[in-house]
This record gives sequence, C-alpha cells and structure tokens, in this order.
Amino acid sequence: MKSLVTALGSSLAAGMLVCSAPAQAFTQPVMFNLLQASGTVQTPLGVDDSLLVDTLVTTEVGALLQQVTFTVASGVSMLEGSAVWQISTATGAGPRLVGVNIDILDAGNNVVLSDTFAGVLAGYAHSTLTGPIGPGTYTLRATGNGVRDSSLDISITMAVPEPSTWALMLGGGLGMCWLAARRRQG
Repeated sequence: MKSLVTALGSSLAAGMLVCSAPAQAFTQPVMFNLLQASGTVQTPLGVDDSLLVDTLVTTEVGALLQQVTFTVASGVSMLEGSAVWQISTATGAGPRLVGVNIDILDAGNNVVLSDTFAGVLAGYAHSTLTGPIGPGTYTLRATGNGVRDSSLDISITMAVPEPSTWALMLGGGLGMCWLAARRRQG
C-alpha cells in the first residue's frame, strides 16, 4: 500500500511539474491583399494561440469576402477576438470599408459566433467577437463592401478553460493529495 501511495505522490508531483510549465503560445498570421481571398491555417490553435487576419490596404473596390479555415485543438473552450477597419468619411480620400460582418462557422457551415459592433473611434470602426467554442474545424468569414481603399485587421485568441473547469481539476488534485495523506496516517 505504501508503494501505491508513493507512486501516486510521484505521479502527482510529476503532473504538477508538467502543468506548471506553460506551453508556448503562438500567433498565426494570415495576410491578404485582395478583398476576396481565402486561406487555411495548417497548425491547430490551442489555448492562448491567436489567429491574426491582416488585410493590407488594397485599392480594390467591391464586395469583401475573406475566409480563413482553422482547427481548434482540445482544451479550448472560448474564443475572444476583435476587429478594426478604417471607414474614413463618406466623401473624400482614405480607406472606406462599410457593412463589415464577421462570423465563425462550424464544419457544417452553421454560424456559431458573430461579431458585435463596438463603435467608431478616430475614423476606425471596432467590433468584438467572443463566445464558447470547442475542438473542431471552423471558418472565419468576413464580409462587407470596399467603397475605396480597404484595410481590415481581425485578431482572435483561443481562451483558457472556464473557471468551473479549473475548479474541477484543482478539486480533484487536492482530493488526491488528501487521500494520499490519509493513507499515510492509516
């Protein structure tokens, strides 16, 4: 019995060491220079990884339809993001992108998240995109209309598990420590 408790304690300690070493988060950039473009991110996005869709200023006018297909790895439960695009004035010079809508679609082409317009500040429109998401394949789709030169930046980050999940994992670990201590006493 003592060897079982020792093995359990060693396994728990090893697990804590593994858990305490944070994984290296990365940002996957996708660059477009056209209003209508698509791309695919090959590496699955894990917790704290980000996807950055950057539409460089393009002189095209017309319909915006940009799509990026990406995979969410296990352990991710939330997506947090934002977008910004220059709208300038209705007349005059400068980029003007209007009617922007950003959606996240699942593998069945169903909308699972949509952006929420946050307002305009200094000639730039802002929106946020936040909600639950799980492992699987998704497509980020941006639509709108380029009246003049266009520029659009979208950034999404895969978030850590919800607090209730962390509480469950922590509670289970503390329970195992209590059990090991109790067995040592007995």
